[in-house]
Amino acid sequence: MATLRDVAREAGVSVATASVVLRGEPGFKPETRDRILKAAEKVHYTANISARFLKQGSSGIIAFVVPELSNPYFSDLAWAISKEAARQGYQTVVVQTNSSTESERDSLKRVSTPMCDGLIINLHNIPEGELQSLIGGHPAVLFEDYEDHPQYDNVSLPLEASFRTAFAYLKQRGYAHVAIAGGRRFAAEEFAQAGRNTGSMLAVRAMIAAGLGEESDTIPCEWTVEGGAKAASTIVQADLGYDAVFCMNDLIAFGLIRGLTDMGIRVPEDKAVFGFDGVSPTAYFIPQLSTIAVDFDGMARSAVSMLIERIKGGDMPARRETAGFSLIRGGSA
Repeated sequence: MATLRDVAREAGVSVATASVVLRGEPGFKPETRDRILKAAEKVHYTANISARFLKQGSSGIIAFVVPELSNPYFSDLAWAISKEAARQGYQTVVVQTNSSTESERDSLKRVSTPMCDGLIINLHNIPEGELQSLIGGHPAVLFEDYEDHPQYDNVSLPLEASFRTAFAYLKQRGYAHVAIAGGRRFAAEEFAQAGRNTGSMLAVRAMIAAGLGEESDTIPCEWTVEGGAKAASTIVQADLGYDAVFCMNDLIAFGLIRGLTDMGIRVPEDKAVFGFDGVSPTAYFIPQLSTIAVDFDGMARSAVSMLIERIKGGDMPARRETAGFSLIRGGSA
């Protein structure tokens, strides 16, 4: 088994320097930190977590609680968080809740132990007000928290700005009548209803402001590939003259393009399709999806940095940071 001395020898630094960097302490040049982390990976060094916890009162482990890893949005985000945490000297445990309310509660209780220094949580079923009873005093950062006065640090999606950008792009491209696939009112017991209702409302508002549609120009569907394929049938059968469709996520867009293609509708010649998220499969989809790409690496940097500050005893009001985004001009719109 590789030791700390092996890491130091491989990186060309002292054992003390290697130890401090692997604990995630600040004060070293990025190139020194990266060299030590790469050396640890090369020699397959694994810290003795139990010994570290007993000695320092911390484990160097954070947990990322996520609904489902089969969705590329969450797997891309988990990958980004894992990379960023490792860069700052922490290991990440990814916990999948399978989009279940009870599983989400159970998972939060299980990871809220002394062996986990802090939590990054993508809440979809549990209201923020219930968190305290589940995780106690554990440091935590939330994704997509829509509370007006949040109790926890959180990273939000750039919904308003990105929707404006998307519909401005569609208008610039000459499209005149747009539908929103996935834009519907979600009931209280449905998965991620708070976030999805907020997103749908803001998307409709941006579409109306751009002069590309009305509140009724929405196609209800699940936010999945299968949901997108069913939306394609609805759009074609209704024949309401839509020349472009904005999808509430990329999965809907993938299914929509497939469904339209199966019915002989060409994309983008007959109908354009625009997505949202910028998940990794978009680069390989044909035609390449035009979409809003959320900055996953930026989200990870914000979440991990805020969490580490809390772990180290930072005492400040709850903070909210908004993720960046970019417009991907693909071939679908």
